This record gives sequence, C-alpha cells and structure tokens, in this order.
Amino acid sequence: MSGYEETVKEREDEEIDLGILFRNFFQGLLRFWWLIAILMLVGGYGMYARATRFYTPRYRSTASFTVMTGDEDSGETYNFFYDVQSAGQMARTFPYILGSDLLWDAMRADLGVETINGSVSAAAVSESNLIEMSAVSSSPQDARAILESAIRVYPSVARFVIGPTKFNMIETPTVPTEPYNRPNCARSVVKGAAAGCGAGLMLLGVYALFKRTLQKPEELKNELNLPCLGQIPRVRRKARWKMGKKAEARVSLRVLQNFKENLQGLQLKIERGMGASGGKVLLITSTSTAEGKSTLAMNLAYTAAEHGKRVLLVDGDLRKQDSRLLLTDQPGSGLAEVLAGDVSLEKAVGKQEDGGFWYLCGSKAVRRPYRLLSQDRAEEVFRKMREQYDLILLDSPPAEMFADAGLLARFAESVLYVIRYDYVQKWRVLDSIAGLQGSGAKLMGYVFNEMPPKRGRYGYGRYGYGYGYGYYGYYGGSESEREARDEA
Repeated sequence: MSGYEETVKEREDEEIDLGILFRNFFQGLLRFWWLIAILMLVGGYGMYARATRFYTPRYRSTASFTVMTGDEDSGETYNFFYDVQSAGQMARTFPYILGSDLLWDAMRADLGVETINGSVSAAAVSESNLIEMSAVSSSPQDARAILESAIRVYPSVARFVIGPTKFNMIETPTVPTEPYNRPNCARSVVKGAAAGCGAGLMLLGVYALFKRTLQKPEELKNELNLPCLGQIPRVRRKARWKMGKKAEARVSLRVLQNFKENLQGLQLKIERGMGASGGKVLLITSTSTAEGKSTLAMNLAYTAAEHGKRVLLVDGDLRKQDSRLLLTDQPGSGLAEVLAGDVSLEKAVGKQEDGGFWYLCGSKAVRRPYRLLSQDRAEEVFRKMREQYDLILLDSPPAEMFADAGLLARFAESVLYVIRYDYVQKWRVLDSIAGLQGSGAKLMGYVFNEMPPKRGRYGYGRYGYGYGYGYYGYYGGSESEREARDEA
C-alpha cells in the first residue's frame, strides 16, 4: 500500500459520523440522565454551601463631600475652585494619596490601633471637585470609624501634594445597618445547578465521542473482507416477571412473518456457504456475552429443521452449560461428558420434539475445558457428528474472553460471527476476529443482531421483531404453542 493510500485510510478511520455521534449523545442522555441530575444537585448544593457556610458579612459606610483649596502663603481663606485642569489633577491624586502608607500610618495613630480592620476607597466625580469615599469592614462600627478617621487625617497628608485642602461635607458617615454583600442563595443554587448540568453534558459528549460501538454493518467493510449475511431485527419482550423460568424458555414473543423471513434468509445464506465448502459444522460466536449468539443458534436450528435438515445444536460453552435449561427440565450429559468418554454421543444427544432438531447440551460446567478440547478424541467425536447429521451448529463461548472459541474453530468448517447492534466497540470486534483468523478459523461472515426498527427499511416497518440474548427468544414449538404465542 502506498503512502497516499495509507493516509487516505487513516483519514477514513478518523472520520466521525455526525449522525452516530448525535445518536450516541441522545442515547447517553436517556441512559445517564440521572448522572446529570446528580451533578446538578451537587453543584447547586455546593454553591449554596459556599454562599452560606463561607459567608462573611461586610459593611460599608459612605460619605460624599466637595474639596476646597486655598493659597497658604497668601493667608487667604480657602477658595472653591472648579476648572477642568484642577479637577483632573485632584481626581488623579486623591486615590494615590488614599493608598499611601503615610495616610494609613496617620489613621492608625488617629484610631489608636495597630491594625485597621477594613479598607478605604474613593472616587472623584468626573470634571468636578465632588468626592465619594467609602470604608468597608466586617464590623459596622469599624466601618464608620475608619471612614471618619480617613476624612480627618486626609487634609494634613494631602497638603504636601496638592496644598491646603478642606472638605465640605454633603453626606456624613453613618453606621451601616446591614451588610452590603448579603448572599443570594437562589442565584447561587441556579449557578451551581447550571454548572453541574454543563459538566454532565460535557461528559455525555465525551461518552458519545469515544463510545465507538458498531451501529452500521458498513463500518466493517474497510477492515474486513467478510460479507454481512443478515440483519436480525429486535424483539420487544414481555416483562420477565410474568413468566417462570421454564415459561420464559418455552413461550416466545409474538413472531411476525417479516422476522421469520429475516431468519430464513440468513439460514439460506448459511446453507449455500456450507454447501460450497462441503462442511457441516458451523461455529457461532461473538465478541462478548449478551450479544444473542445462543438464541440465534437455537433459532437457526429450528429454521434448518423446518427445511428437512437433520440438525444438531451443540452447546460448546463448556464453562457455562446453560442452554439445556431452555430445552428441558431434566439434567443430562453434554459435549464435555462425551469428550471425557463418560457417555457415548448417541446417549448424550436429546431431541427437541417441538423444534424437530437434536441437541447436545450438558448440565455441568467445566472449569478448564482446554484439556478436553485438545485431546485426539475430540476429532473422532465431531467425525461421528458429521456422519449422523446434516448440520451441526456449535454454540461457542465469546471469542474475546477465552481461547475456547479458537480451539472449537478447529472442528468447524465455517464460523458465523454475531455482532449485537450498538453494544461492542469496533476495535474489540476486530481484535476478536483477528484472533480467530490467527487460529486458522474460516469465517463465513457476520450477522448484525438486535437491529432497531426503522420505517421503510429491512422490511419490517415500524415494528422491530427479533430476539435478544437469553433463552426465551426462539420461536420453535408445536402448532398449539405457536397459536398461544400469537395470541399473547
């Protein structure tokens, strides 16, 4: 591959589908709305606590006056002046003098204290000799005392800068009756809640950006040279609490004709692929749990049996062995017991009379299935299966979690990879498929499971019917059971 082609491919990988991004964001909003609510509560309470617990009342005493100057050498009285030049000079020098150490030393001496509990500020009205001065302190009495002291000592300090001055009081200092910085708790709570909401939305944005779960079959076209064999729609389930364990397994959801057609279409593609390769064993696996591979395997077993095939469903997940619970209440032997030589294949296999297919599903889980799957006897067992059945569906553990899927793939001519819509990240799927291919597995293709309903697409209108992970989705059964399900 040339450098240009590599650059183009990297850019394609980095492209972000805005539609998927917004979909992820709103899905995250529906899923994690409680997180935003918590952040809003925390933010509102935090700002409220800050406004109340760390609140220190501050009092402000104010005064206003005009400034008069005089010529000290001439002995004349103080004369009022009002010209732009003098007013501008006073406006510039008054705050400077007010902040000088000389003034504050004089105020400390005047008040008889070592530390002044407050601050003083002043502002000159533009182009006038009107001054507004204020003192701020944590004590209302100190605020007035500090302001009165500043007014008393200022003329003696300012005479060295602007000459003799005299204040003509307009508003005299008073003791403030209430703090000027009273907290606005309602505003603080609103600000905190808004900040919490903003933080939550930012987290949702990050979640949507880095979710990167597979939501379109086309997303794998650039990375895999594998066909998408089908897109199985989603089933709307009844509440589980209304059904017992066995009823949950036996009584499927209402099945529409379009769902059956989707499943039959997948089964026909599998039949053609297996016929082309001359194989009989199909391994069905996925990246993670809860992607619906076991239910898909059972539905495919029934569909193939409907077409006159002798089908054997094998529970190859030796670490769990829970498929049998769907088929029968009686304990029995499975692949592990057959491989160990404890029971023959013929005695371990049971028949699902309603579905018309055979099954090899055990009751006891195996902690370390590696030895059983690695022994030579396994080849002989699968050879016998091929002699007795037209199609063997090998339900495998997830490929990401254990090496069992790679070991089982040695006995299969083809592998069907199940990908649940919007469930597993793309890189995890690619890594798992690469691991299978590295073990020598021959992948037939992949199927998207639990696709959401879309109007006018996939042939099932606004209703999405299919199945999810769990042993209550297969639609086999007798005619009476089917009629009962259709009435449900």
